[in-house]
Amino acid sequence: METILITGINGFIGSNLAKSLSASYNIIGLEYSTKNLSRLEGYNFIVYESSSHIPDEVFANHTVDIIIHTATFYGRNQEEIKTIAGANLFTPFELLDKGIAASVKLFINTDTVIDRFTSFYALSKNHFREWLQMRCTQIKVVNMQLEHFYGPGCPSTNFITMMIDKMKANEPRIDLTPGLQVRDFIYYTDILEAYQTILEKYSSLTGNFNNFQVASGYHVTIKEMVEKIKELTNSTSVLNFGALAYRPNELMEPETDPSALQKLGWEAKINIVEGLKLTTDYTY
Repeated sequence: METILITGINGFIGSNLAKSLSASYNIIGLEYSTKNLSRLEGYNFIVYESSSHIPDEVFANHTVDIIIHTATFYGRNQEEIKTIAGANLFTPFELLDKGIAASVKLFINTDTVIDRFTSFYALSKNHFREWLQMRCTQIKVVNMQLEHFYGPGCPSTNFITMMIDKMKANEPRIDLTPGLQVRDFIYYTDILEAYQTILEKYSSLTGNFNNFQVASGYHVTIKEMVEKIKELTNSTSVLNFGALAYRPNELMEPETDPSALQKLGWEAKINIVEGLKLTTDYTY
């Protein structure tokens, strides 16, 4: 049984990946802090703390075959720039170095489709992708650019989760941008299946750096999506579109192309209406 090291194993994507892959792989994990591993309750994964460095014990105690890097800091909790850069650039650098030294077969990186100048998070993720392209002669790399994901249990800082929480609470007024920006929202189980597809097919991929956009292919405006949440929650909240300005460098129309993944046999199965219903029905 191959061993997969999952970084950010207590995060939303990382924890769901660990659980879904645990029947077929030996799973170990890295987490910024091991004080709270609530998403892993009921599972006995070995988890190492990586708040300041990648412990030597990870590769000394385990023969790691594959690394799935999902850990990230978004900056949504007002983290300092150096903290975001540390988590999204310098800690992954160390992980990459140790993975190469340990002859890890595959490094799967979780990336974003967001333009680099949208946020410090996006800038740091774009920078790390470029470093992976520079070093792919030393290790096989698959880069997974995730569209905006959502689903039951997604953190409260996630936009869809935040809107659901506000509307379930019937907040009197919710200030929003005009909401005309178009997005491709992808349900989390479709993302898990995308990673599973890569694990099954990576040996057939040509070249040492392969980039995949993980997107549903279904586009919807923020306004349409938020109005659908209001309908599904029977909320009395007033949606005040236009009260907020678009953020600098706001992407208005995505240029997503999931065709490379589709050629491997993957297809998004959950459309936005079904996914929103599954998410709004969830009791947090």
